[in-house]
Amino acid sequence: MTDDTTRMSPDFSVDNAPQENATGQARLFTLAVGLGASAGGLQALQAFFKAMPPDSGMAFVLVQRLDPDHPSTLAEIVAESTVMPVTQAKTGDALAPNHVFVIKPGAVMTLSRGILDIACSPTDAMRQTSIDASLASLAEDQGENAIAVILAGFGSAGAMGLESIREHGGLTFAQAEFDHSSHDDASEDDSLPSDAPRTAVAGGVIDRLLPVAQIPAALLRHAAYRNRSDAKNGADGLEEDVGGNLGVICAILNSRMGRDFSSYKTRTLMRRVQRRMAVLQCDDVAEYIEQLREQPDEPEQLFREFLIRVTNFFRDHNAFDAVARRIPELLSQDAGKDTRIWIPGCATGEEAYTLAILFQEALSHAGQSHKVQIFATDLDDQAIRIARTGRYPESIAADIPAALLERYFVKENGEYRVSRPIRDICLFSTHDLVKDPPFSRLSLISCRNLLIYFAPALQKRVVTLFHHGLRAGGLLLLGTSEAVAADAGLFSTVDKKHRIFRRKSAPAHLARLPAPPLLAPAREVRAAADNRVAAQIARVISRYAPAFVVMDRRQNIQQFSGPVGKYLAPNDGVMSMNLGLLLHPQLRGPLRAALKQMTATQQAVVGEEIALAIAGHTEVVSLAVELLKDGAGSESEDLVIVVFQNCGPIRAAKMTIQDDVFGEDPAGARRYSRTPVELLEISPGDLQSFHDEYQSSYEEYQAVNEELQSANEELQSTNEELQSTNEELETSKEELQSINEELTTLNSELNARNDSLVELNDDLTNLIDSTSIATLFLDEKLSIRRFTPALLDIFRVREGDQGRPIIDIVSRLKEDGLSDDAAEVLNTLEPLQRQVSLKSGDRSFQMEIRPYRGTDDVIGGVVITFVDITDRDSAEKARASLAAIVDASDDAIIGHDLNGVIVSWNASAVSLFGYTEEEAIGHRLALILRTEDNEKEQELLDKVHAGERIGHHDTRHLHKNSSVIEVSQSVAPIRTSGGEIIGAARIVRSATKRADGEREKIAAPK
Repeated sequence: MTDDTTRMSPDFSVDNAPQENATGQARLFTLAVGLGASAGGLQALQAFFKAMPPDSGMAFVLVQRLDPDHPSTLAEIVAESTVMPVTQAKTGDALAPNHVFVIKPGAVMTLSRGILDIACSPTDAMRQTSIDASLASLAEDQGENAIAVILAGFGSAGAMGLESIREHGGLTFAQAEFDHSSHDDASEDDSLPSDAPRTAVAGGVIDRLLPVAQIPAALLRHAAYRNRSDAKNGADGLEEDVGGNLGVICAILNSRMGRDFSSYKTRTLMRRVQRRMAVLQCDDVAEYIEQLREQPDEPEQLFREFLIRVTNFFRDHNAFDAVARRIPELLSQDAGKDTRIWIPGCATGEEAYTLAILFQEALSHAGQSHKVQIFATDLDDQAIRIARTGRYPESIAADIPAALLERYFVKENGEYRVSRPIRDICLFSTHDLVKDPPFSRLSLISCRNLLIYFAPALQKRVVTLFHHGLRAGGLLLLGTSEAVAADAGLFSTVDKKHRIFRRKSAPAHLARLPAPPLLAPAREVRAAADNRVAAQIARVISRYAPAFVVMDRRQNIQQFSGPVGKYLAPNDGVMSMNLGLLLHPQLRGPLRAALKQMTATQQAVVGEEIALAIAGHTEVVSLAVELLKDGAGSESEDLVIVVFQNCGPIRAAKMTIQDDVFGEDPAGARRYSRTPVELLEISPGDLQSFHDEYQSSYEEYQAVNEELQSANEELQSTNEELQSTNEELETSKEELQSINEELTTLNSELNARNDSLVELNDDLTNLIDSTSIATLFLDEKLSIRRFTPALLDIFRVREGDQGRPIIDIVSRLKEDGLSDDAAEVLNTLEPLQRQVSLKSGDRSFQMEIRPYRGTDDVIGGVVITFVDITDRDSAEKARASLAAIVDASDDAIIGHDLNGVIVSWNASAVSLFGYTEEEAIGHRLALILRTEDNEKEQELLDKVHAGERIGHHDTRHLHKNSSVIEVSQSVAPIRTSGGEIIGAARIVRSATKRADGEREKIAAPK
């Protein structure tokens, strides 16, 4: 492999990708790399493994996009390009470093704690999703250790699996669109289009797009980064560091992208920031924040990272079935007007089109003509563009019922496109739930699995927005992990299981979210090349521009610029960002008067000059307040700008008068110092100003006092309600504790029962796999439920045929009518037996069909067993043939065991000795024949037991009528197929005529 490893950069060789951390301990994780390959990408696959060192420490799982009906030689092809072990993956294999597992075509891989489970996909729809399902399982099991690499030939496949890898913190790679590296012999002008997953690339789910030969080096760099990061930060150090800087990161993102994520859940954001750090290989958060500031495209990349795109058609079928049952009710309530539906967080539009199909189906079945308008919105403009086109990969066929797929989708260039009538129902647009107003007069809002990413404050605000947007009686559909329990006064529960709620007619207060963290005096979106120049210009201008503060109607500071600090004098106590509390006491009155005048006139107001003691000297300041408006002249979120205009040093004449009238204490506040008569010298304008200021302060005081009294009464009422609620919660707590104890007990029992079921299932699995009896389990519809491996010799079945009718399976039996026999057993509940044989004639079986009975004696189908009786039939035929020979013999043939007990007695024996077969079998031979010499008979039995064959010899036996019979007999031992002696066969023929002849010869005269 030296030739191959030299292709990599020497800075990232195997020696520089350590397998141990800084403390010398072995790495606790193994990167699991899921590789997507197809027939068009075999050269790319070879190039990848030639560039990948054999001791990288990574585990590789190769998912194929090939025809499952043709044998695959991919494992052999890969083995030629690497010295790593390459094996065909099977159930029970454990992921191992420096090992390549090849998943056979059409199979679906699932992982559990690193253990592979391989299942064949019986249908074309499932085969289309096998790649996505395998990558999704890899992501769920391995988390941030999962990596997906998609090579040439994948087209639109694998996009959903790649999204799942990213969602769980892993990285995604794809082969570049034109890649020379996968052609070792490519000419300089020959460019190889990789046919990378264009849907995934267009959807932004690919982290790195590289030539195939550069991907192994990138993987090694990532492994080295993971080792450095874990050694430096520990298990939770990086997460804590990210969490502590989320405010800064959200502020930068808000400044650059105009999107505020500060009200999202912290852990959700932390995982995505950590993933971006892994992509950029930033060792600490400070380095990443610097990248976020300097790199022009990183804010957008992080923005895309924060967005959620996990969705598909008919996600959670039961929930959509529940919605479908309520569509007629919604349509009847909207009689005479349009039905308006809003789907916030629609991602790439699958849920919007699903609802459009359900409404169209309901209208078709009812034969109605009614306008339905669906507003589908999302923060992600890329996802909105995908949704508008309505094009989706072939893998969606696994999620959509076949009839609906045929009716509402059109096949175009290997993709499915939503039909025009359904697309016309849906309007897609970008929308920000944090700051944009809701749609109104809505009959249904479907917001599934979006609120779980929001912090409680934002969740409450969004639920209130939904209440504002829905019409009376409108429905709200949430995800399975979401609820509106905290806002029970706004919605009533319609379907608790499927999270369907109905709007109640109740007042709702739209809570304001906390102000987003401030980043800079102004928010600017500019190109990276202009950043440094613009920053210098801003610094120069800030030296000469007046100080200003931007605040909302409640005087909460939103932004500031310039030397504002010298005009502030905050009070002691809790920190506040309210300008009215922070402002210098001498400026608070003039500010209130200016705001009041601005509110009344809706015009900008410039106040009079005010002498203010600042840092030991006196400055003249005037306040200017103005509403901020956009180009169309509308108010911009009720923001007000307050400008502090420095008018320079105080004029001498005016200063003299003021010094005569007022002295100054060390705090800079004006004080009375002359007699009352001398106050007459003050100008009328000053007196009017003081009067207006006092009057304004008094009116505000009165208003605040009334508000405080009202608030106090509300707080008292709220306190009483809280006390009542607390008592109810205490009662509920006791009930929950009791229920928890019952659940704990029940859980223990269920765990024990589960362990028993697991053990029984293991026993059953081993029994099925090891038995030689072919067994077939059919359900009540005569479809296959399960079968043993021995059944493969009788029927052409394979893994994945579960659920198929037995009549669809090709049988090797000579006899027909299996389904009829099974149906008869289901009807009569009586077992049925008959003998069947293969068409080849070389094997016979005893078939038995019995009803399948459940534990509650409910018939759930039939069980069919096939016992191989080929050897038994052969033995019976041989025995019948032998019996015919024995019966036709003129000699008496007697079979007996080693104790001399008769087991067979042919017709010639009946004729010779006079005893019938019934009289002889079961009795000792010596008693029946009344042998004269019992000792000699026992000696003969002993010889037979020893395996000795006794030739013909003459002896005498008694006939049943007690006459003496001269016989000649021979005895041979009977052996089993294993050679064991189990009895003897005795052939006896009459010798009476021969003996009489000899006696006549002896008696004749010589």
